[in-house]
Amino acid sequence: MAFARELGGVLAKMSDVLQNQSLFRSEIRSLRDEVAELRRERRESEKRHAERVEVLEREMEGLRRKLSAKPGGNIDFPPASYLERPLVIRAEGEFLGVLGKGRKHFSLKDFVQLIEHKVSDSMAVETSWSRRDGHWVLVIRTEDAQKGREQNIVVVTKQTTTPSRNEVTEIIRLNIDGNDAPDALLLTLFRQLRAVFNG
Repeated sequence: MAFARELGGVLAKMSDVLQNQSLFRSEIRSLRDEVAELRRERRESEKRHAERVEVLEREMEGLRRKLSAKPGGNIDFPPASYLERPLVIRAEGEFLGVLGKGRKHFSLKDFVQLIEHKVSDSMAVETSWSRRDGHWVLVIRTEDAQKGREQNIVVVTKQTTTPSRNEVTEIIRLNIDGNDAPDALLLTLFRQLRAVFNG
């Protein structure tokens, strides 16, 4: 009788364990389905976003062409090929860039997009381009309403060919509020860009 009771207790515990395993498996299946659905939604959202960006870029290109066709309507803006080349700095004769996930190079276009993403209710960001001495100059004006602080950043870039024959866009000068940034600051900036770009 004692053996039968012990056996019955063991069987009851095994039944509970099997029931719990079945519940866990059901929950795991449910979580997997949820994760798969979230991934699908994210892919669709990224695709829609990329399509909207592409449409906006085409519209902007069309507006630029229309504006430049009007008398006195010239507008300075770098060509798409210039914006999409790898963005680099030169430190001690070496060209340094930022390589992201999927071996995608960080470009001037990515740099501008990072800046424009800072726009919020409290932060106003204004960018403008000009062509000076064969270089493209990006002027960034920011205004932080909460801190009551304004900042002017000037980024001077030029097209460069590296020793390995790669066409790149090089930052040759970075000026913040009238002060030229030293090479060490540029290196720090690029390290931060790498962290953001790969984040």
